[in-house]
Amino acid sequence: MNFKAFIKECHEKEVFKNLSIYLVSSWVLIQVFSEIYEPFGLPKISMTYLLLVLLIGFPFYIYLLWRYRLKPEETRLSRREGLKVSSKDATSGEEIKGLKKRKIHLPGVHFYSPFQKMYFTALFVISLIALFSASLIVKANFINQEDMSAFTFPEEPDNDRIAVLPFENNTTDPNLDVIGNMAVDWIMHGITQNKVGQVISPQIVKDYTNVLKAAVVPSEENGVLKEYLRPSKVVTGTYYLQNGRLLLQSSVMDGNMNKTLVSFEQIECDAESPLDCIEKVKQRVLGYLGSKGKAIMGLEETPPNFKAYKLWLESDALQQLQSSDQLTYINEAIAADSSFFKPKIDRVAYYYNRDEFAIADSLLRVLSAETGTKREQLNMIQHYEACFKGDNRTAYKTYKEEYNMAPKEIEMNLSMMVLALQFVNLPQAVDTIYTAIDKDVFDLDNCISCEYRYFVKGMADLELGNIDGTIEMLKPYARTAGQEWIKEVLMKAYVLKGDHEAVNDLMEHIRLLGRVDYWQLMMLKTGLEYLKTGNKAEAGKYFQRVSSFQELKGDQLSQSERQLQAETAFYMEEYPRSQTLLEDLLPDSEDQITMSTFLAMSYLKNGEEEKARDVMLKVSGMRSKYQFGEVDYSLARYYAFGGEEKKALEYLLQAVAAGKRFTSTTFQNDYLFQPLRSTQEFRKILTFWHEG
Repeated sequence: MNFKAFIKECHEKEVFKNLSIYLVSSWVLIQVFSEIYEPFGLPKISMTYLLLVLLIGFPFYIYLLWRYRLKPEETRLSRREGLKVSSKDATSGEEIKGLKKRKIHLPGVHFYSPFQKMYFTALFVISLIALFSASLIVKANFINQEDMSAFTFPEEPDNDRIAVLPFENNTTDPNLDVIGNMAVDWIMHGITQNKVGQVISPQIVKDYTNVLKAAVVPSEENGVLKEYLRPSKVVTGTYYLQNGRLLLQSSVMDGNMNKTLVSFEQIECDAESPLDCIEKVKQRVLGYLGSKGKAIMGLEETPPNFKAYKLWLESDALQQLQSSDQLTYINEAIAADSSFFKPKIDRVAYYYNRDEFAIADSLLRVLSAETGTKREQLNMIQHYEACFKGDNRTAYKTYKEEYNMAPKEIEMNLSMMVLALQFVNLPQAVDTIYTAIDKDVFDLDNCISCEYRYFVKGMADLELGNIDGTIEMLKPYARTAGQEWIKEVLMKAYVLKGDHEAVNDLMEHIRLLGRVDYWQLMMLKTGLEYLKTGNKAEAGKYFQRVSSFQELKGDQLSQSERQLQAETAFYMEEYPRSQTLLEDLLPDSEDQITMSTFLAMSYLKNGEEEKARDVMLKVSGMRSKYQFGEVDYSLARYYAFGGEEKKALEYLLQAVAAGKRFTSTTFQNDYLFQPLRSTQEFRKILTFWHEG
């Protein structure tokens, strides 16, 4: 078939008519899209995307035209023409030649006609042209484009520019336009005064609009904002009268003005005192703008007023310094905005972290009763409820949801590390949490929480056997004046490494700092670390040094020093001496459970088993709320010390189930449980809170 015959048959089969439908539809779509893409907030490059889709889609349309429009007709024709003449009936040379060109098959098998061959040849050529054209568009608009952000759909601009648009007067009284002007001025002043961001006023928008119109550039206020001023957020509002009361509504939109970020609750006040409404709106707007992007926003039903938010910021800064003044600012923030949830849950945490569990639990019950249905708030309440119940797995899971909202906030990051290591004993999870924050942002001299992050990370690494990595991370702090938590982990790492000289140098440095109480505690802990490694000789050196120092002080020892003296004598296996010291110490001790257990173990070694049983019977009767397995843990220590492995493991299991934490001195880190560490039951206890 020649080209002219092919064109003629295309006309007969209405091929060009169907192709014109695609072309005209594409042209209409391009025209419509060119008008609507900007109002929809789409980037200019989206027009290029549309052209590519239409261009590449054209060959597919041509094929689909053949598949569903032309092929059925062509198949019927081929079958009909083919069955008219067979090889047996063909007589003329022309008929035989036609049979060779046309394959005659059974139904379901392709028939090859001259028109089909010509059609697909044309399709192939058109496909090449379409692909070549598409490649030119891609090269011009994508490959040679340095700013790849041009190809992405617009996000909220990342800047501190905040536009405040005129508040709409819906009162039908033009004399009340002044209220809208006051609201705008009040909010702009608050933004500037509190350094929340850079203000774009209605006058700036108006000026830009006039200038652009004078330059014969199509513009409108929204277009000027989005294309030229590009704020990150836009404050809008409206007001009206109802029964003599002024109602004022405000909201904050994204910079493209196609998404409402927050709509504040309606404010109502006396129409004669509009500033009452305006001040409340300003506080809500500033509270939102000031806290946007911070984790607390996920907790709040509505943004707090700005005064309350500033007070909370003060309390949060004091928390990182572990200042007792934190509670004052928390209470003032609550007083400034009674709907502000974050300081209320912070107040629960304040008392919980200071072991004042009864007060914390009481506050939590009140907070739970007044909390609505917001999932994030209920999640945090469930977290602390789990903490008070000793349900460590739930405490870990619920806080993890909160942590995922803001993994880079130091306090939240630290809490997640503590929960992973001490609540559920997952040292392998600590590193991922730790590395979420760049360590270069820390100022250990002014951030106790930052120091404790190193402590938790170091303890987790030691649990995983990464001794060298722990030393490398913490060694720079060996000669500092503070960082006591870090020095404890570093001491443990040196002991495990077998670097006796480094251990001795570290202890000597601590002694020279003059922190006598801390030095005595560290000497005892160092001796215990050596005992756990089986090196009784090295352990004895440290026990003896601290014991000699305490003997020299004599009656001048404080209560805490007397307790350390008794424990040192016990671990030196001087049981008659530890018994005497403990009997004298116990009546005034604040830690009756622990000291009584040491006394019972001393009685046991001194052959006074009946006295030992009586003491432990008293310990068993010391159970009370919020102990989190402390009594069961002490009973487990007593029975482990006496060689009753089965009873020790039973009580240890009860202790972990009640919420006893995995600290640097408990469970696998407790010298008294070293004989149990290889048992299957003990390993199950260590994984008690693991999933599955």
